[in-house]
This record gives sequence, C-alpha cells and structure tokens, in this order.
Amino acid sequence: MANKLLRTLLRQPISTRGFILSPPFLCDINSHNKPSAGKLKYCSMAEILQNNDIDVKARSSDISRELQDKGINRFSEGQIESIYQLLLDLGIKAKTIDSQLVETPDILNYPAEKWNSICEVFVENGISSYNIFKSIVMYPELLQQRPSRLRDILLQNRAITIGKENVLQLIQRYPVLYLVPPSKIKKRLALLNTMFAPTESRPLIRNNPNILCDDWQDVSDKMMYIHTEMGLEQPQISASQALQKSLMHIKTRHLFLSRAGLYVKPNLLRDKMSHRRNPSLSDIIDTSNRFFANKVAKLSEEEYKVFSEMIREELSSSQSDSDDSEDEEYHTDI
Repeated sequence: MANKLLRTLLRQPISTRGFILSPPFLCDINSHNKPSAGKLKYCSMAEILQNNDIDVKARSSDISRELQDKGINRFSEGQIESIYQLLLDLGIKAKTIDSQLVETPDILNYPAEKWNSICEVFVENGISSYNIFKSIVMYPELLQQRPSRLRDILLQNRAITIGKENVLQLIQRYPVLYLVPPSKIKKRLALLNTMFAPTESRPLIRNNPNILCDDWQDVSDKMMYIHTEMGLEQPQISASQALQKSLMHIKTRHLFLSRAGLYVKPNLLRDKMSHRRNPSLSDIIDTSNRFFANKVAKLSEEEYKVFSEMIREELSSSQSDSDDSEDEEYHTDI
C-alpha cells in the first residue's frame, strides 16, 4: 500500500483551482426548518423570534451609521433594510444579522432580489437557514450564480456519493465546494480512490474536505512528507485532519518531536504496529499549540513557539539556498 501511495503521488499531478479554507463562521441561529415537498417556505418571524418587536427600519439605520463610521458609504438604508427583512424571513436572528452585516458588508453588494432568487434554490434543496447564511457570508460570490446554474450544481452534487453520504451533504460543512464544478470533484475523487481504499477514503474526505478542491501539488506534497519523513501510511493519514493544515505546520510539529527525541520514524513494512510507539498523527497535527506542547511533547508552549520561529527561518534559508543553487546551475549550463 505504501508503494502504491508513493507511485501515485509521483505521477504528473492533475491541476485544479486551489482554495483557502476560511476561518470558522460563528453565529447564533436556531432555525433549521425545511420546506414542505414542492413548496418554498420561509420561516416566519413569529416562529423564530417569538415576538414582533423587531424594528427593521431602526436596526437598518443603526447598521448604516456603523458602516459610515468605518468609511463605508455605498449602501443606502433602503438596501440594508430589504436584505435585513429577507434574512429575518429566512430565519436568521436579528442580533446575528446586526453583527454580520457590519462585519462582512460585502454581502450587501447584491440586491435583495438576487438574495431571494439564490436563497430560494437553497431552500428548495432542503439547505438549512444556518447553512445558507453561513455559505453566503463566507463566499458572497455565490450570489453571482444564475439560479438555474446553482440548481444544476446542487443536483449534480447530490448524485455524487462518498459512501452513504453525498457531496451536497459534505458541502454544507465546507461551502467553498459550491464554487467547484462537480466534474472536478468527480476527477479528484477518482484520483483519491486510486490511492486510498474505500474504508480509508471516506474518513479522509470527511476529515479533510479541502482535498477535493485544494491545489493538487499542495495536497500531494503534504501526503509525501507524512509518508516519507514521518513513515505513516493511508490509515493514519485518513484518520487525521492533517491535510487541512499547511505543510509548514506539519513539518514544524514533526521536527519539534523528532529533535526532542520524542518521535522515531516507524517501519510499517516490518512492524505494522510500530507507529503506535509515537503519538498519533492526529495528536501531533490536529491539536492546539498548548495541548501539543504540554500534553504531546511534555514541554512548554513557549519552547514550541521559539522552535517554530527557528524552524521557519531555517526552512526559509534552506529554500533560498536551494533557489540560488538552481540559478547557478542554470547560468553554468548557459
């Protein structure tokens, strides 16, 4: 299996558009109402807020003033008010709307009519209010889609399955995939299936949904490092969220343990259980700096921070020397 992974990674990579995972979206929404079959149904304000004291005009005026204080003057109160009311009807809490429109005003660039047509498509497909708003806040360009095109994308993604789950269910946790053509997702899944058994690929994708759209060279570089330098194989990779992290993060965590004598590269061909003598890949990569330093390495967080800076400079210097060497080689050949 290890050789199979290595051979596949060394092949010419498939080029895909790379995406960056946005920071976690935080909001307080308690409505997950779904439409009745064949009918579009927004949640009523009474169902969500249990009162009728939301003064949309006043709240929109407050938001307009806050934006103006930030030097943002391009949105009229009427425009803010229409989108505010739409979001209330969708089932979003007023305090969430207040904070989100101020923090991410780019979502006001689109008229309420556009919001309504796109939200209708999501609601028709049973997407919850929480996930609709989260997706648009994280990726406002979703509002640029033609409703017919978005409807077709959702239909295609529903037909792509990963075990018992379809891609549409996965996208609700990782909405950048709405922006990836389903054909590219299919190709990436086919590639991953040549490297991981079905029992491994399913948890791999659940733990690392970004691998369906990240630049393939970045993904393969991370897998190669974990495989060749850390001595781990598909089961360990798929059980962690390591591929969501940067290659620098992976290298830093591994080298910190290795140089402290706390990580010995296993030989899984000779001993399938040899990796258990080290902390798990998930404990090494997926944890906070404090947990990793204190619980995994049994050292201080400050020591880890100092090492991180040192290794960053070391690796940057090494890369610079490598680039200089290549330049010299190029000029010599000439």
